[in-house]
Amino acid sequence: MSDIIIYGRGKTGQSLKKMLDEMGKSAVFYDDDNGFDCKMEFNDNSLVILSPGVYPYSKGVEEARKAGASLVGELEYCFPLCKSKCISVTGTNGKTTTCEMIFHILSSLDFKTRLLGNGGVPFSSQILDTKNDEVVVLESSSFQLADCEKFSPYISVLTNIAQDHLNYHGSFENYVLAKTKNFTGQSKDSYAIFNFDDDNARDISQLCNAKKLYYSCVNRKADCYFENNEVVVNICGKSVKARAEFLNSFAAHNLSNALAALLACCVLKVPLEACVDSLKDYKFLPHRMQFVAQYDNVTFIDDSKATNAHATLSALKNYKDDLALIIGGSDKGEKFDGIFSYIRTQANIKYVAVVGETSNAIVACANKFGVNAEVFQDIAQAVRYCYDSIKKIGGVVLMSNACASFDAFENYAQRGKYFQRIVEELHSDKKTN
Repeated sequence: MSDIIIYGRGKTGQSLKKMLDEMGKSAVFYDDDNGFDCKMEFNDNSLVILSPGVYPYSKGVEEARKAGASLVGELEYCFPLCKSKCISVTGTNGKTTTCEMIFHILSSLDFKTRLLGNGGVPFSSQILDTKNDEVVVLESSSFQLADCEKFSPYISVLTNIAQDHLNYHGSFENYVLAKTKNFTGQSKDSYAIFNFDDDNARDISQLCNAKKLYYSCVNRKADCYFENNEVVVNICGKSVKARAEFLNSFAAHNLSNALAALLACCVLKVPLEACVDSLKDYKFLPHRMQFVAQYDNVTFIDDSKATNAHATLSALKNYKDDLALIIGGSDKGEKFDGIFSYIRTQANIKYVAVVGETSNAIVACANKFGVNAEVFQDIAQAVRYCYDSIKKIGGVVLMSNACASFDAFENYAQRGKYFQRIVEELHSDKKTN
């Protein structure tokens, strides 16, 4: 009977099973709800491969530890099988966009490139097919990194660090520790790229043994920065520049993501000018500060991908027009003080509509900072209220939730599509009245 146990029967678990079958290794499934898929138990010979999202203190994990089983995450187990150079990107926000930008640049320039990981395609699903002449761009979440000890990508990128997933990790310290696993296993021949503008990222970069590089939207001392319509990169004793006027149209956080992507590609010795030219054609993914519609001088923006307070705060800082904010969702245990401390100082943020499981916590935080916030039954009600309120003066209705979506939706994308549908229905109602 197999001693390899896959903990979790979801997309990643199924991918792991297929990979192990191809390797000629047998494995069985386990999850907390259904136990094993055959009659067995954990023992000190068991190797338990954890799917991302398996809670560190779940019932099965505790039982496996007590039995003396070896526990390892998908990322840690699969990485030694990867034949390609790996660029691993992590961070509280921006990792998906940064990965997509790197993948877009390299693919546009005819690099053989795979985009894997937290973005939707499990690492294990293609790991056996990787080749020496390829590049794997890997989006690595804190869930995936938490169990890593020897993970050693050729290039690691850390976009930023803010409170998130505290319900999973138990504390901010544990969350930060998980993120550091993106680079603490790297060798001195590897590269680690950090956001110099993020205090937490800059501080924990001191734990890194790889060659450190920094990017910044504002600091000319960084290895990569943007100034006077030019991207400047200083690595390996050389300084290169490339015109990039189009970056002026990027929101601040996306300019930061672009600089991270450009620096990572330059580490691979791709000419900066070619990288910049490729990035001109990049199309942003949906539900990330996405323009939806404009009626009666009211602009509707879908930022459903903002699943933590740090992302919503970043979104708010991009608007100077009068604004109505829709916020709320499922509870991940984080605080909203930063958002309302900022809103208190911004006269342009006129209305705050609160929805979802976190309504009470958000309203309590708003009250603490003297900000008025009104609770609504659902997003549809909130959209109509915000539209009716802001159209008197003109401005923006921004749905940027600062929370996950699982109280009412399968994921942030479904939530964003629902918001867009409500906005469309609002326009239809206007035409028939």
